[in-house]
Amino acid sequence: MLVSKKSALLSGLFILGCVFQVNAKEVGVSILATSDVHGRMLPWDYGTDKADSSGSYAQISSFLKEYRSLHENVIVVDAGDIIQDNQIERFYNVQNHPAIAALNAMHYDIMVLGNHEFNFGMPIVDKVTSEFKGQSLAANIYYKDSGKPYLPATTIIEKEGIKIGFIGATTPFVPEYENKTGYVNQMEFTMPIPEIKKQIANLKQQSVDAIVLVTHMGLDNENNKPGTGVADVANQLPELDVIIAGHNHQNISEKVINNVVITEPHRYGTVVSVVDLKFDIDGNKKTLKAKKSQTLPVKTYPADPEIEKIYSPYHQQLREISNQVIGETDQDLVPQEIIHGIPAVYLQESGLTNLLNSVQLYYSGADVTAVLVDNKKAILNKGPIARKDIANNYQYTAGETSIFEVTGKDLKDYMEWSAAYFAQVQPTDKNYQYDSVRGASKYMTYDMFGGVKYIIDLSEPVGHRIKNLTLLNGKVVTDDMKLKLGMNAYRYEMLVKKGGPLEGRRVEPIWNSRTALGDEEGTIRNMTIKYITDVKKGKITDESNNNWQVIGIDPKQSN
Repeated sequence: MLVSKKSALLSGLFILGCVFQVNAKEVGVSILATSDVHGRMLPWDYGTDKADSSGSYAQISSFLKEYRSLHENVIVVDAGDIIQDNQIERFYNVQNHPAIAALNAMHYDIMVLGNHEFNFGMPIVDKVTSEFKGQSLAANIYYKDSGKPYLPATTIIEKEGIKIGFIGATTPFVPEYENKTGYVNQMEFTMPIPEIKKQIANLKQQSVDAIVLVTHMGLDNENNKPGTGVADVANQLPELDVIIAGHNHQNISEKVINNVVITEPHRYGTVVSVVDLKFDIDGNKKTLKAKKSQTLPVKTYPADPEIEKIYSPYHQQLREISNQVIGETDQDLVPQEIIHGIPAVYLQESGLTNLLNSVQLYYSGADVTAVLVDNKKAILNKGPIARKDIANNYQYTAGETSIFEVTGKDLKDYMEWSAAYFAQVQPTDKNYQYDSVRGASKYMTYDMFGGVKYIIDLSEPVGHRIKNLTLLNGKVVTDDMKLKLGMNAYRYEMLVKKGGPLEGRRVEPIWNSRTALGDEEGTIRNMTIKYITDVKKGKITDESNNNWQVIGIDPKQSN
């Protein structure tokens, strides 16, 4: 039987096509990511001294072991804020930091520094990065004197012939966070997008098959500064395949911007971001044909005994310290909730806010102080007060007090900005709520003031809510009055930045509690403990002075 040349050619092409299909290979690579675990080593909350199975590195370890047993080609990364909060900061200077020991035990491949890694000074950052057995990355941190990079900007991890290039970056706002400590004065934090762009070109020269950014930056721009959020990064750098974000404590399962897949693994070890990359390999040609991400909760996973063993001695120490009684109160210092979903301490004077402002007024000598209760589930009932109660109700570990010389107008503008945290109340409203933007932010931006009397009228529009502002002695606060304002330095920087209520009015502090009293002793937490034990001799009463109230709302109308 004769076969035409055309038939033979078609048959040959068909056979070649079959050979191509047989020789073509699909390879999957999984990238598992955590971020902002903040000292949750075990499923335990040392602020309340209670079990909390919502998330922890110990549960993540169990998740990782199961995932690795079911999948090949797994890479694990962390996007920072590891060694601060949940009392782990007590161990920042121990040899073989327990959190880093846990990352090593879990075989993490990459670590990126969060802003809270810098809370304890550069020697500690040096220590934890040297103890980490994987690769620490930082594309935008340099030594000021030499201009040399602090850490490598990139690393390449190869799995089954696939080369994944990783870039690390940290929020450029670290110098602002540490402005009063001076901890990073010798370092330069550059804007991330130019640095990432440079490293993309570098990785392309090394023929990587995919490029992943791991960064301690959130989705949106921080403090409204362009180029500080990963949405801007994705829009400007479509060459990136994946961005693993952090810092903003958001649970972003998957968001695609400019064909860049973005994921963020929430906070406190509650979820793991899982990125799946699928490649076709045909000879030397490798093509990324699919990418997706999701966040998976770990609350149903048990704590891994391997991590429990690492942290066991620290766990026992923290429980003993947390339960040390420092005083007692003769009444509940946090009132009952009057409007569902809004903490009572935000709507009325409370013993807790009076205590925190009294502490700042006493140690700083300020005329006026401001404080944020950063736990929306604050509680401090009648009876013994333990160290854990202070940590639970004021959760910002590094919180301090700085004094700034301001005018009465500065104070009023600040207070109006704070009061704008709430949406304006309309006569027909039955559900009271926060401002949609500020209420959804990671940062709580509603402060309460000591040393003054005032009324907040939520029926008024933004900018017209502060009424009857006087000092405690009844003296009216005028625009040109000179005042010493005691407040957290980071909050002050937020006020004076571009777009802030005090933009263009920045002054240097004339006093700082951590400088005056010591790095540890000068935190609001430790000043509060010292105030209770030394000044109040362990006896705390409400100390009510009826200095502020919120009007324009009717709790009886709320649902």
